[in-house]
Amino acid sequence: MSAQLGFSDVRYSALNRIPRNTRLCGILAALCFFLTLSLIHIQFPLQRSSTNQDEKVLPHVAAVDCGRRSKELDAKRKITGKSWIVVTTINQPTDAMDLLCNLDGWNVVVVADTKSPKEWTCGSCVYLSVEDQQCLSYDIVEVIPYKAYTRKNIGYLWAIQHGATKVFDTDDDNLPTGSDIIFESPTEGVVGYRHDNTTGKSVNIYSHFGRPDIWPRGFPLEEIDIRRPVSYMTEYTSIPEEAKDVLAPPMMIQQGLADLDPDVDAIFRLTQGQELKHAKFCKKSPSIRLSPGTFCPFNSQNTLFSYDAFWGLVLPISVSFRVCDIWRGYWVQRLLWDVNGSLGFTKPTVDQIRNAHNYLDDYMDELQIYEQSSKFIDFLSSWNSTSTHLETRIIDLMEGMAENKFIGLEDVDLAKRWVKDLQNVGYIFPKVSYYDPQAFEASLYLYEEPRVRAQKSHQLSSDALKQCQLEADVDPPMSRIQITNGLESDPSDRFKDILLVVNFNHPDYKALEPFLSIYKPYFPNIKVYGPQVPTDLRDQVIEVEPYDGGFTSSYRALADAMERFPNYSGYLYTNDDTALNVFQLAKFDQDKVWKQVPDHTYDIRDRAKPPPSDWHWLKQESTAMWNDTTSLTEEQRKRISAFTKVDGPADIRSYCDAVYVPARISVELTDVLKRFAKHSVFLEMAVGLALVAVEPPENWLSWQEMYLWIGGGREYWRNYLTSGVSMLHPVKLTSDPKARNYVVNWIENVQVV
Repeated sequence: MSAQLGFSDVRYSALNRIPRNTRLCGILAALCFFLTLSLIHIQFPLQRSSTNQDEKVLPHVAAVDCGRRSKELDAKRKITGKSWIVVTTINQPTDAMDLLCNLDGWNVVVVADTKSPKEWTCGSCVYLSVEDQQCLSYDIVEVIPYKAYTRKNIGYLWAIQHGATKVFDTDDDNLPTGSDIIFESPTEGVVGYRHDNTTGKSVNIYSHFGRPDIWPRGFPLEEIDIRRPVSYMTEYTSIPEEAKDVLAPPMMIQQGLADLDPDVDAIFRLTQGQELKHAKFCKKSPSIRLSPGTFCPFNSQNTLFSYDAFWGLVLPISVSFRVCDIWRGYWVQRLLWDVNGSLGFTKPTVDQIRNAHNYLDDYMDELQIYEQSSKFIDFLSSWNSTSTHLETRIIDLMEGMAENKFIGLEDVDLAKRWVKDLQNVGYIFPKVSYYDPQAFEASLYLYEEPRVRAQKSHQLSSDALKQCQLEADVDPPMSRIQITNGLESDPSDRFKDILLVVNFNHPDYKALEPFLSIYKPYFPNIKVYGPQVPTDLRDQVIEVEPYDGGFTSSYRALADAMERFPNYSGYLYTNDDTALNVFQLAKFDQDKVWKQVPDHTYDIRDRAKPPPSDWHWLKQESTAMWNDTTSLTEEQRKRISAFTKVDGPADIRSYCDAVYVPARISVELTDVLKRFAKHSVFLEMAVGLALVAVEPPENWLSWQEMYLWIGGGREYWRNYLTSGVSMLHPVKLTSDPKARNYVVNWIENVQVV
């Protein structure tokens, strides 16, 4: 169930759902400690802010004679190339830097800070000392603080000015595992999306690579759920050419994952530290890109930017070190949609040998992420601008972010300087094409068959993860690979011996095709019943006569199916205007009746007493049935009395637009229903009573039914497609051209409880 809790409660709920060996008392103690720190942060915000400013204040730096340094800078400017790596460091060259500085075809620029070594040499790297930086003509130099990770911004401009067409953003503790840094081919990848607004807009990309129990730094805590699979479109090559730019735009930024010590937040590190330093993802998983409208945090540690995304390199300066690259990643994703671009993720390409960190300090630095990430995503999802140029859209977005307290005004100024510097170094901004969520949705539904479309992508992902699992003997971390996608929990296997009985109450079969397209992928065995069947449908629909508008034909159809097709282990009955939560049903015990148990207060009538005014109780057919001593056996009458607590005949009202019957009671139930049909007992007075007569309700699985009556929300039926609901009625698949797709989206994405 999606959490709707406060910040500290969300943290507890999210962690509590994740299986681990850590003692509960230790986790609770850690969380209590976190809460205390949070309260201190709230109690004394000015002290913390002051401390940050002290750290970032510009130190006294001796005046630099830029004329005398011009020869050194001129020599560095001679190093040009199309592929650049940008790093900032305060350390001597690490093993990772030794590899990066000697990577064929790549130039490296290292941005120094006040704590960096004065002399720093590594291969052919360009080392921009503090003095070098003061002599650059970039406007941003005046506002970038010292003792700050954001000094990388200067390195980005240097690379762009010196011919870069792609920039690899990384740190000195990420050890490359390959001989090159490349954009993975989109033809080998799949497309992930998230548009189930009731539960969020974020995708935990670690799940796609086999570790749903880990979440990336910056992921909204409210959305942590190891059971939720990634939602896939079809694999990239299957998307029609005319729809690719809308559904899966060109990948402009690619985040590579990191093995051993991946980028996670301080909450994970402090509570599940045993997972780190040896964590691995599945390297066989296909690359994945996110569709417009979908978010996943990405960092600055192993990320490849193409030329058309260089505008998004700038790191904000008004937030903490642990927030700056995550905030950049989120706002950049929103503007990518406006330039027809997408964000991609690929298998681990580095081993992270993490530099020493104080995790409690990290926790404090990440408070803004914990508190604001969901709100930030909501803001970005709804943000728009009338500007037709990306340069001004960037500034418009920064102003909106500042107005909503996600960043400070310093970053609005930085953005203006950044745009100006990009223009001055000759960068050409991509054209704006505008993101239209309605156009995306229209293309999705026009070109994609929502369940069938994902089948191959699910299969690609599932097969890759299974291959990685098989390597656990030689690579023990692969034993932790988990599969959460739809194929692994595909209910079609659960329903292989179940007959789905579909009834049409009226001879209007326009909903037949969309209904079957929704449920055929899950139910191998379907029989359709209905009245006055047209000649062209007689090979698909079994006729039920006489036509009575569903008063009895519905349960006569169920009785006929159980009698005519006796070799199934169970029978799931539904009407054509009922939506079924398939994945929820797949969890249920197939040896029980699935039906909401009638309420003793509202749904039982002692026939010895005057009937209530409700029209159900005034139906005369029930009287004829009760007067017929052959309608029920003595044992069946006893079961009814045991449930109703009425010593004598009693009616039971039960709405019945969906019900599941296990085969072990199907013969007896068929017999009772046929006896009731002889007296034309109304559907809602017949089925519940018949079920109680053959199976005590204490043996039922009382699922959650949702009925929307006239004046009770029928026009808002989509709002009731929520987790926990097993069936929803009515859902008219032909009343709204998108109705079928809303149902499919609910089935595929809603959380099972």
